[in-house]
Amino acid sequence: MRVILTGAGRFASQRAMDQAFSEMPDACIVSGLAGALKADYLPGRVLAAKTVANLPGTRILRSDSELLSRAATSGAKVADRILVSDRVIATAAEKKQLGTSGDAVDLESLWVLAAAAQRSVRAVVIRAISDSADAGLPLDFDRIFDKRGKVSLVKVIGQLARKPQRIGGLLRLANDSERAAGALATFLDAYIESLSSQPLDEFAKAESLAVN
Repeated sequence: MRVILTGAGRFASQRAMDQAFSEMPDACIVSGLAGALKADYLPGRVLAAKTVANLPGTRILRSDSELLSRAATSGAKVADRILVSDRVIATAAEKKQLGTSGDAVDLESLWVLAAAAQRSVRAVVIRAISDSADAGLPLDFDRIFDKRGKVSLVKVIGQLARKPQRIGGLLRLANDSERAAGALATFLDAYIESLSSQPLDEFAKAESLAVN
């Protein structure tokens, strides 16, 4: 198993793809955190996306059906669509508007899934909810990432120095994000173990036999 940390956003994730696929894997799990667009999805909920799409809906890609089925068996909630934005969706009002066309939103899934598709690698998008649909974000997150898609502590401190009243909101978000990351790690441990113990094609045959 290889783990590639892409950084946030389209360009950071695309830059990481040559490294990610330098050795062709049997499968690709696109994982990380996401913001909820539906009220039912609370922080810590793990979603497996049937499809991912850009915000205009002009580009839509699908997760591999068998990997998706395995994710559901391992405890993920199957979501119809995760939207991929080119900027952080920061307000509850924006989330409500996007909730008519998607279940959650992130910054990278579409671009990693596209890279996997170009290389004919089976892939699935799995995301844990870090912020609920009715919660706005406490900082301007589009301004805290560096050119590599990493969080700049200096920029975070700069924003908090100007608006110290947002410290409470940031601590709540950190709490929720930690819960989401823990839930995602626990899920991935079980999911990867299931993939290791039963190869994908064998699982498909077993599922077919069970249906018949």
